[in-house]
Amino acid sequence: MRRIIAVFLFLFTSLVSHSQKECSQSIYNSRITAVASPVASTNAPVPVTASAEGIQVPVVVHILSNGKGAPVTDEQVQSQIDALNRDFNAQNADLANIPIYFKRVAARVGIRFVLAKVDPSGKPTTGIVRRETSIQTFTLDDRIKFRSKGGDDAWPRDHYLNIWVGPMLSAIHGYSSQPGSAPEIDGVVINSEVFGTLNKRGSYSKGRIAVHELGHWLGLKHIWGDNYCGDDDIDDTPQQKSYNRGCPSGNRVSCGSGSNGDMYMNFMDMTDDACMFMFTEGQKRKMLSVFAPGSPRAVLLNSGALLTDGKPIDPAWGQQTVAAPEKSLTVFPVPATRELRVDIHGPLDRNKRMVVYNMTGQVMMTVEAAKSQVQLDISSLKSGQYILKMENSSASAAAKFVKL
Repeated sequence: MRRIIAVFLFLFTSLVSHSQKECSQSIYNSRITAVASPVASTNAPVPVTASAEGIQVPVVVHILSNGKGAPVTDEQVQSQIDALNRDFNAQNADLANIPIYFKRVAARVGIRFVLAKVDPSGKPTTGIVRRETSIQTFTLDDRIKFRSKGGDDAWPRDHYLNIWVGPMLSAIHGYSSQPGSAPEIDGVVINSEVFGTLNKRGSYSKGRIAVHELGHWLGLKHIWGDNYCGDDDIDDTPQQKSYNRGCPSGNRVSCGSGSNGDMYMNFMDMTDDACMFMFTEGQKRKMLSVFAPGSPRAVLLNSGALLTDGKPIDPAWGQQTVAAPEKSLTVFPVPATRELRVDIHGPLDRNKRMVVYNMTGQVMMTVEAAKSQVQLDISSLKSGQYILKMENSSASAAAKFVKL
């Protein structure tokens, strides 16, 4: 029981209300049960995608639209790329706001993100792919990454950083795969509401949801280590109790953060866009290490995605069908009041059940699930956030829901 409670305290750190910055990384990580080892590219070497300014990462942006909300224009995509390059190269003016005691560890990472110039078959591309979808809102089940499920298939991760942008459950602003994840799910997902900087107002106007998620894609943890007084494995980020919200000021001391207090202006905390503006030298070393020979992102240095010679850079692309995740859950509506519909995606198992936990890890409900769609009566639950998990199943699945 203590283990269950610990797991859900871990998950709690990333669950917030709709009005707050939401990185769903902890929950997403919990539902990925197998991590594929990176596979080296078998193509002939081409010039490395690095310049005098540092590493260049070819990007493809998959835009999923259901006809609702403001369209994600090419200009909006470019504004997001510009924001990434600004922050990863210490060209943001708000670096001047770093407290003097943290200035010595502030870093210019030296990674640039460039929209791809050729697709995997060698044809010219803008680096932007658009697809219509009937999906109203995507969740953490990775459906956005599969055309067969209403999303769009990844381009080969040996040559591209895949970024998916689409209508997400409103509490989900973004999430990312980890270095070494399976090729078909490798990349970053961003809610279209917080993507880019054009015509954006409020807490997420600087494109820094994507900056934060790219930190995860390059191997960084949240600054509080995804645990109470946890460790992010970076030596120059102070230990802190948990995440910070909004726009903190002054000195906030928690756990072992020392006299300088929390580094709440770090991109890997959860403060508003206007109040996060630095990576550290330790985080820089960690991110660059994933490009070292034999490391998960090293193959990107030999990508042909920024060349324009028209030669196929992945001859096998499109010749095989990628399967969607083996099992996942979709819940509706969110938030819910009396009933919750649960759609189970994937093969059914015998003796399968779904368990509802509150945020301290207590079991609130257990329901047998013999069909691919289950109705839950949640009228007896108190208002709040809950985790729904599939148990007694060959593949784990989980979803979050809110009871009003």
